Amino acid sequence: MSFRVPRSRLGVTALGALACAAGLGACGGGFDSAASGEHLIRDYVKKFGQGRVTVKSIKCPGGVAEKVGGSYDCKVVLRDTAAGVDHSGTITIHMQKGNKVEIDGTRDIHVQ
Repeated sequence: MSFRVPRSRLGVTALGALACAAGLGACGGGFDSAASGEHLIRDYVKKFGQGRVTVKSIKCPGGVAEKVGGSYDCKVVLRDTAAGVDHSGTITIHMQKGNKVEIDGTRDIHVQ
């Protein structure tokens, strides 16, 4: 995992809770890589960031061909609300059967 967070215990705890969460999936109608990835990341951070981590920005690539087992990276800026510090990096999105996308926990979150 590539977290490089200030030594603030709250910051490390908040981002750690986000990274260590179990996989979370989302489903939709047709496949839109940008919208699917951005929606999934917002839901993931809201659920596992517990208000201590929020999304400042997300940029997922559009036009990624839907391929079961494929993946793509979204650029993110996450905010540690207690420390008031932004952390940038990527979150990997995995494509599953049935237009489903998933974040598979710690191995997919690369935020500094």
